[in-house]
Amino acid sequence: MKLDKRIQQAIRYNVKEILISKDNFDKLDEETKNLLKLNDTKITYDEAQKEFICRV
Repeated sequence: MKLDKRIQQAIRYNVKEILISKDNFDKLDEETKNLLKLNDTKITYDEAQKEFICRV
């Protein structure tokens, strides 16, 4: 499953914070970035992350 699709699924589960590397965040679709903004999801950049981690 694409990273965009997994993050969108996490947003549907009301995730409050996502740890993600800056490179992966830049590769996300604009639709996914807009969903993160609309749902007030906190984005924390961590270069050690290969994918992303969700915190509830």
